[in-house]
Amino acid sequence: MNPDTPFQKIGSEKLLSGKIEESIEAAIRNKQYLSGQKLPTEGELCKLFSVSRTVVREAFRRLSARGLVVIRQGSGAFVNEISSESAIGSINLYLELSDDGNMIFDIIRARELFEPEIAATAALHRTDEDLQLLAANLDELRNCPLEDIERETDIDSRFHMLISQATQNTVVALFMKPVFNSLPKVKRSIFSKNKIDDRPAEKNLLIQYHEDIYQAIKRRDPLEAAYIMRAHLKRGAKNYINSLK
Repeated sequence: MNPDTPFQKIGSEKLLSGKIEESIEAAIRNKQYLSGQKLPTEGELCKLFSVSRTVVREAFRRLSARGLVVIRQGSGAFVNEISSESAIGSINLYLELSDDGNMIFDIIRARELFEPEIAATAALHRTDEDLQLLAANLDELRNCPLEDIERETDIDSRFHMLISQATQNTVVALFMKPVFNSLPKVKRSIFSKNKIDDRPAEKNLLIQYHEDIYQAIKRRDPLEAAYIMRAHLKRGAKNYINSLK
């Protein structure tokens, strides 16, 4: 056996692609193969593990589906260059495709748990650039046509994403992005049932909440930012509950 390889043969009774998948994943996690680096060929892995090409291909297929490996036709398998987008891709897909009736409630409650504190932290750590981006987002919301619910939802979700970024904590922004990406699903559920009696008034209230949160962050007032954010989210939860009646 080649002493330089991180892989070890597996016994004939364990000729399973899952075992090879685990071995390759371990080598990647241990940084024996770095982002963008080419992995051994199918033929090399067949010899290393004493398995068939079918078993190796299935292991690569699983690793590719999980985003750890990218297969390039004619070139081989490479360690995927993990980005924040690829890291949250599976969560985005799960939240979007889930038909669980409790999922929207869970999203709403998760926001109520986290976002007031996020707004408070943003008030303490925001930069002038953060304020400029939030102000531009507010102008976009004010100018958004009343009937364009899809665009309004996009602007709304970006406002909350900008606040998470204003915390200057990359982990906060990364964790919250799938939640904000799920907002269209929540809004579709509300507006598809036409349970908002006064759209103009509701739109004005949304603008006012965003304006007040922005001003609290601008003043570096964490308590006020958290308080208004909490009220804003409770209003959204109320609209969703009303839509179910």
